[in-house]
Amino acid sequence: MTHKNLLRGAAVGAAFALSATIAGADSISPTTYSNDSLGVGDSVTISKTVVIEAGGPSDALIDVMFIFDTTGSMGAALATAQTAAADILTGISGFGDLASGVGFYNDPAFDGVLQDLSTNDATTIGNFSFGASGGGDFPEKGNSAIEDAANNASWRPGSNRFIVALGDSSFLDIPPGGPTDEDVQTALADNDVELIGLRFQNFDFGSSRSNDDNFIESIESLGGTALSGSTDPDDLVEIITDGISGSFDTYTEVTVDDLDAGLPEIDVSVVCTGADSGVCDGATAIGDYDRTSDRTFTFDVTFTRVADGDTTFTTNALVDGGIVAREIDTFTGGGSGGGGGTPVIPLPAGVWLLLGGLGTLGAMRRRKTA
Repeated sequence: MTHKNLLRGAAVGAAFALSATIAGADSISPTTYSNDSLGVGDSVTISKTVVIEAGGPSDALIDVMFIFDTTGSMGAALATAQTAAADILTGISGFGDLASGVGFYNDPAFDGVLQDLSTNDATTIGNFSFGASGGGDFPEKGNSAIEDAANNASWRPGSNRFIVALGDSSFLDIPPGGPTDEDVQTALADNDVELIGLRFQNFDFGSSRSNDDNFIESIESLGGTALSGSTDPDDLVEIITDGISGSFDTYTEVTVDDLDAGLPEIDVSVVCTGADSGVCDGATAIGDYDRTSDRTFTFDVTFTRVADGDTTFTTNALVDGGIVAREIDTFTGGGSGGGGGTPVIPLPAGVWLLLGGLGTLGAMRRRKTA
């Protein structure tokens, strides 16, 4: 399930972004568990509490692909966007572990993934060197680039995924020149990617069409959220930050899952035991939730040793399939059986991450697929 109500307006988004910096973060507790006596075939069940804060997450995984129209009319906008890229990434980095990448579309050329997702933001910015040329007609190959990025970007398992398309013209959606809108919608849905479109600048190409509508309509026809952009760096930062923050405003599902990270040594199963103003359905708390207040959920997490071997992995709090908080589980000394184990005294999440030198850990898979 993808996030709902991606954008609620600049005022709401700006207020949310501010609250995310001053309020507590989403959490899962206890933040650590260790066991040195769980034998093969044995199980131990630990109660986990997930708190979804009104202020929003600060340990979420955020993957963002920026896809730019590189036709000639975008020249000035591309130069400004390169200057703004560092500020944009800084503006959204407060939500957690950020990875970013860059792609482009033109006509007839396109490359939805020019530089793949990387957690090294400096690399992303440094390689953002393509210029604007060509074009002179419309529509452009935006559909091709967005579909390519959705299907082929190295999205991290468990990440909250966004494609941000920046352009000033409509998209080609007639095969073989480009995939249909339905094809692109399928690619976005299959990979749990949200699409944000920024009409990067205003051009009047004549009375034969309304440029104000065409780019926006192309984005909306793909199920995305379209906004009127600006070439001012501060405006770009605010628009994109608002888009990311707005995606966390409402949610319908909360669960806990290691996303198979414990295997092959440890199998993890989950039962929801308490839902804030909603219901428990198997491993998941289901309801119509928002971040007007803190909300608490409880889960019984059962660890079963299925093979010998020492292992350390993360168990995650997931909101609508995306990781918003993580804790660390460690199993050592697996034997022939008879172990039970007890939880260690929990450490605050920030202390654990500091001690481990892992302010943001490698993430698990956002949604299990066959």
